[in-house]
Amino acid sequence: MKQAALAALGVIALIFGLASIPLISAASPAPAPTQVPMARPDFSPMMFLAGSWSCTQMLRGKQRPDTSTTTVAMDGAWMVTQDTAPPFDQYRNYTITGTTYMTYDNSIKRWVQTSVDSSGGYGTGTSPGWQGNTITWTGKGLDGSSGTDVVTKISDTETSDASTATDPAGKVAKVTIRCVKAAN
Repeated sequence: MKQAALAALGVIALIFGLASIPLISAASPAPAPTQVPMARPDFSPMMFLAGSWSCTQMLRGKQRPDTSTTTVAMDGAWMVTQDTAPPFDQYRNYTITGTTYMTYDNSIKRWVQTSVDSSGGYGTGTSPGWQGNTITWTGKGLDGSSGTDVVTKISDTETSDASTATDPAGKVAKVTIRCVKAAN
């Protein structure tokens, strides 16, 4: 009798199990994930910057040279500039290398850039873009410093930067940088 009751329970469990199979198989499959398109900025207004440049600026009464190379990188999401400034006086007797990443942030409708260098320097800046032949970058440091950099496009192979930095104590430093694109 015990075996008959167990067999009956087994048959009932089998019937319930078989009855539930169509419900499971009739369920809709999970939807495929929606692919998020990669937003690539329109670098066309900035593309003249791609390539190698030789730059100079007057610093502490001497011409300070540096070279930079700009490429579009990271699957087209960023323009990346690699910069090298060799030692040039007794106050800075080592080479400084730096990298600047620039892209367009559509959510704030601004060009953004982040820079880091081998001396521990870093900074961020934003710009609304080109106004005629100039683009103005502004930034505020975490330490209370601030700065502006007005880049003037003289031609596709020459630029001039008028940079103003204000340190946390309010001391202002102004620098002009001239850059010429290297012949390809």
